Amino acid sequence: MLNENHIKGLHSCVRLSDGTIASENEVVVEKSWDGNLLKTRVVNNSNKALKIKEVVLFSGNMPLRPDTKFYGEGYQMLCQYSGTLSSPQVIGAYGTDWDFFRIPKNAFNENLWTVYNLLLLSPEDQAHTLLAFTSCNRFSGEFRFKDNYMEAVMDTEDLLLESGQSWELEEFTVLCGMDRNRLFSALAEGINRNHPPRVYPEIPSGWCSYYCMRRMTAEALIENAYAMAQRIPELKRIQIDGGYEAYNGDWLTARPSLGADMNTICNGIRKMGVEPAGYISPFIVETESTVFKEHPDWLVKDEQGNPYNEIGHNRKWYMMDGSHPEVQNYFRHIAKVMHDQWGIRYFKLDFLAYGALPGGCRYDKNVTRIEAFRMGIKAIVDEVGHDSFILGCNAPFWPILGLIHGNRVTNDILRDWKHVSGNARELFWRNWQNSTLWVNDPDCIVLEKLDLFGIRNGEVIERKSSLTDDEFEFHKAFIAASGGMILSGDRLPHISEKNIGVLKKLLLATGVAAAFDDTSFTVGRIHKEDCMMLCVFNWEESLRDIEISLNGCYQVFDFWTDEEMGTFTDKLDVRKMGPHSGRVLVCKPVQ
Repeated sequence: MLNENHIKGLHSCVRLSDGTIASENEVVVEKSWDGNLLKTRVVNNSNKALKIKEVVLFSGNMPLRPDTKFYGEGYQMLCQYSGTLSSPQVIGAYGTDWDFFRIPKNAFNENLWTVYNLLLLSPEDQAHTLLAFTSCNRFSGEFRFKDNYMEAVMDTEDLLLESGQSWELEEFTVLCGMDRNRLFSALAEGINRNHPPRVYPEIPSGWCSYYCMRRMTAEALIENAYAMAQRIPELKRIQIDGGYEAYNGDWLTARPSLGADMNTICNGIRKMGVEPAGYISPFIVETESTVFKEHPDWLVKDEQGNPYNEIGHNRKWYMMDGSHPEVQNYFRHIAKVMHDQWGIRYFKLDFLAYGALPGGCRYDKNVTRIEAFRMGIKAIVDEVGHDSFILGCNAPFWPILGLIHGNRVTNDILRDWKHVSGNARELFWRNWQNSTLWVNDPDCIVLEKLDLFGIRNGEVIERKSSLTDDEFEFHKAFIAASGGMILSGDRLPHISEKNIGVLKKLLLATGVAAAFDDTSFTVGRIHKEDCMMLCVFNWEESLRDIEISLNGCYQVFDFWTDEEMGTFTDKLDVRKMGPHSGRVLVCKPVQ
């Protein structure tokens, strides 16, 4: 079994930017263990400055079979990993972090699989081992492996460590036990000790324009605000999503075809008795934007001093440099105008990974990309976070710890089984983060069949709604299992009264995420003061009977209809669940 005692005996080293390994006479890796917590310091004992690429905390062959199952976090929202050590797989639709963002491999990692900041190892019939970094103030952590070889690495980004100087690295922990959910709870406690979570008085709810409005117009926003006020005021907010802006980077300028300026639109929404919610992607800039044309010095540069975009998914986007004082001032200015003039008290910050991608040259040569990213986010949070909800999206997960109230944890939802099932799997691996690190945003719930049309590269793109009734039930159940934010993605003037009722039910279920019996994610349990909720999922293509263990005697009701199913002792059999279906059941203990 792999535990901290085995890891304590493994080798450490420092890899230099020239591809060599520093001698132990040049650089010392000082490791201090306190139980299962490791603190590490790197000291340059040589008589010259050294450019350090990365620090290996430990490496070697582990007492693990190559077919050991694992789960690993991605660097950012869109990537997660599972499978076995010899056959890793991607969870999600976008591939690996390095493929999606075009991050080049190097001689140290080109033949190894990489996951970021968290690695859960689950040998068959043995205890789980959870390896994780519990802080992320300056450096990003990686776990690399192939079969039973493994190494834990701190990316020190080719920074210069002067002679006689030292760096404190991020805190690391090893947790072992049979209960996977308890291990994640213990990890959350360790992370929160270093990055206390930001707390907001409520779990915000709302409606989002993105999944039912292409293209966005001022008239349609006001129409949905009116419908919200009349039909479901409990949602409270109209999330004006990306697409209102003239260009990425010019967040205070509305595109002309929107039909009104943002101040007018926000005032119109408020007149309906509904709150407007704001959107910016602070770190991305398009070449057509005023910011790009007038302030190229605000961008991450290449070595020749030109705007840099060799890394990133979209070649049309460039990256704002969070280490630049004028960029921080610009972020503060955007947030202040939205807050003071538009009346925004909810800020969705999107495509945040672009603030913390590797590569390029930053204004402050002494800070890492993690520090530059946190500087940029902190500028916004310091300006408006005292009374506003801050939601991260497409964020680098560990670098954003302690800076936001809520965080998107899944891909975008679409009205098809691939996205509904895929988002559920992404979410359930991250359920432990809800109400511990932040409030999870599982993305919008879509309850109505709706075909969407858009324009891409001059061509009309049609996204057909293909969900069956059972698959809609699955979607409803996984949103309930999230315990997180509830955001409607349907047209509020046209949504059925039945689905208005679904939204009202979901609003009562927020706060606690389901803990699953195992990683088949078939049965999740939400424990409340007076009852237990069961979230039950059939992922298969055929009818299925599912047996659920109960600890005692319960009176069981359907969550959506309140229909009583009967009284059950020690076990509950859910019969003939339809393919791709979900159920939510309320179990009340019988005294």
